[in-house]
Amino acid sequence: MSRERRVASCVTGHPEAGMLGAHSWFGRTTLLLSYWESPEHLQRFAADRDAPHLQAWRDFQRTLSGSGSVGVWHETYQVPAGDQEAVYSDMPLFGLARATAHAPIGAGRNTARQRLGR
Repeated sequence: MSRERRVASCVTGHPEAGMLGAHSWFGRTTLLLSYWESPEHLQRFAADRDAPHLQAWRDFQRTLSGSGSVGVWHETYQVPAGDQEAVYSDMPLFGLARATAHAPIGAGRNTARQRLGR
């Protein structure tokens, strides 16, 4: 099992850390996408000396950081509850719907305006 998958498994196994869900894609470009309860939960996890990611991060910093062979892209967004929407059609739960909750589109919920209560 890869380090990224181990980190996601370890953290999702401890909901008190605040990680709501994670997805990994491996290929020419490898991505790990995670959803957190809040930026504070993410920052607390990142600073936790006992967190499962720490040794992998230290190994990366010691061996690859600054070498030009591996890039790191990190973005954090804080979105107020009720101000986001993800639409899925004919596919399994994924992304925000898998990490949080989902509601089917139907009567009274056919448009984004209706779903977002505007």
